[in-house]
Amino acid sequence: MKFGAMDNVLVKPWEELFEEAARLGFDGVELDLRVETYRESEVWSEKGRQALTERSKASGVAIASVCMASVAGLMTKPETHEQGVAAVADLRRYCDELGAGVILFPMSKQADQSEEQAFALWRDGLKAAFAASAATKAKVGMESVGRVGRSADQALAMIEAVGSPALGVYYDVGNAAYQSFDGIAEIKKLGSRISQIHVKEIGAEMGEGELDFPAIFAAIKEIGYDGYLILETEAGDDPAANAVRNLNFMKSLA
Repeated sequence: MKFGAMDNVLVKPWEELFEEAARLGFDGVELDLRVETYRESEVWSEKGRQALTERSKASGVAIASVCMASVAGLMTKPETHEQGVAAVADLRRYCDELGAGVILFPMSKQADQSEEQAFALWRDGLKAAFAASAATKAKVGMESVGRVGRSADQALAMIEAVGSPALGVYYDVGNAAYQSFDGIAEIKKLGSRISQIHVKEIGAEMGEGELDFPAIFAAIKEIGYDGYLILETEAGDDPAANAVRNLNFMKSLA
């Protein structure tokens, strides 16, 4: 397995992120696109992608994935649905240039929507985005977010409805526990549909809370997962020390 961290875990601007990740011993990083700035980010310009690629190569730290954050919410607003579709299609192409294998797509819906309404917009939007970027390799990993999460069965239903091998699940073991799901059972059920994994525990340091991390890592091994484990832990007062502590914790179980 390989080990990475989200950019907000290391609390460094992208210009310094790769060097810091290398110094701390990470294999890769996850870049987070924010809804207010995603079109102005380096990912959205040819010059910016070139700069990111150069930093990645110089440091030896890969761009493991790109998180769409609340940008994904564009797809569930009828007035911005097409913008959301275009963003996913474009980002798949950009990720191929960057060498990033996975796009994190948070499954968040509008407050006034039913699950059925959101499902239809996600389904149709993802189908359209994949059709518009058919030649690309980057996968889209759905992440269950929010207090009321979406189960493994719901994720599998979306995968079936979209009907593309480019769609998988970005599994977050901390979110699963927060949403009262059995993360170990879900990991086993999802199996090869898991594109990437976030590692954290909400409300506690990893290894000091209620999550059974040895059992979680055993389940990850059981399904044959060999991709990135990405930290999404709190930075705290000393981001570097906290990141190293959590990286070593993951490595001790992997």
